[in-house]
Amino acid sequence: MIEDLLKAMSSDMNIRRFNGETEDSFVYRLCYSALGQWCLRTAQNSSNGVVGTTKHNQTIVLNDLLSRFSGLFPFIFDKFIDTNNQQINFPVHIRRVYEETGYLLKDDDNRNHIVNYGRSISIGNKSLFFGVPNLDYAVNGLGVFANPTSYKVSTKEFLIRDDLTYDEFFQTRFDLIDFYDRDINTDELEFFNPKSNNVPSRSWANRLQADCTIARKSEAGPFYRVMKMSDKLQFADEPIEPQGDSFTSYEYRRLYFALKAHYKNPLKATITKVDKEYSKVRVEGRLPNREYYYMLLLSWPINNAFNKTNFLIQNDLLLEIITVLENIGIEIKGGHIDE
Repeated sequence: MIEDLLKAMSSDMNIRRFNGETEDSFVYRLCYSALGQWCLRTAQNSSNGVVGTTKHNQTIVLNDLLSRFSGLFPFIFDKFIDTNNQQINFPVHIRRVYEETGYLLKDDDNRNHIVNYGRSISIGNKSLFFGVPNLDYAVNGLGVFANPTSYKVSTKEFLIRDDLTYDEFFQTRFDLIDFYDRDINTDELEFFNPKSNNVPSRSWANRLQADCTIARKSEAGPFYRVMKMSDKLQFADEPIEPQGDSFTSYEYRRLYFALKAHYKNPLKATITKVDKEYSKVRVEGRLPNREYYYMLLLSWPINNAFNKTNFLIQNDLLLEIITVLENIGIEIKGGHIDE
């Protein structure tokens, strides 16, 4: 019976096992994507003429389904726990991803419903569809792929990104006109070192290592952009908003990536081909939420639903991800999909 269930899930979502994939990994991916599909389909509910569902009901339904999956496949239980923050609930996490990426819309009665506007993003010969299609479809991670629609949006429109390259973005953030003298004791500051080979969160030092960088008094701030001119430091405020699960959270990481790229030490993402259909992507640091959520619509976090740096992706979606990551200053290693 369990084998029949897995075959049905695999067939319904058009998810295939990669070469040498373990049973644990394949079942985890099927359950991960199935939970996403249930999250969307609960928002199609209609009762007494009222369409949609409450967020509370979505969480109850998905928690129950996750419990059932864990009962059938005990080895996946730990894969849906965030070991860095066990207070985070996976059903709430995927609901927020769908809300922030435009799959779900809250109405005036605070109910979520599916946004079936026919919006899609063309990616190679595939189309990422925002909604639940009526005809054949496939699932990659949390994303739904179906036939292209007439209402197309570009990746940049979806990401709400400007047209600046990472170097142009760097230039806008380090324009001399924005900097001025400040009565700040530099002995109290830590400086981001874009030349460090550590991940960005561990690339802070007590001494300035670059003429342009970010400074902070503590991990909580305040933060400043810093320019060294004629052996003197000039400052500009760098406000950091409270970070969370919104689409635009962790945007400050874009500046760190631009700084590293400017100093010829870009953050790297390594792509390793698994077989003719799949590849693995490993990013050396965590992404801004815009790019991270997009990754979740195109790929599966490897081994754990909250893995933010390692993903499994279909090869025909690789070029899209390469373009998105390079746009924010990340250097790609590997990724020769024609091999």
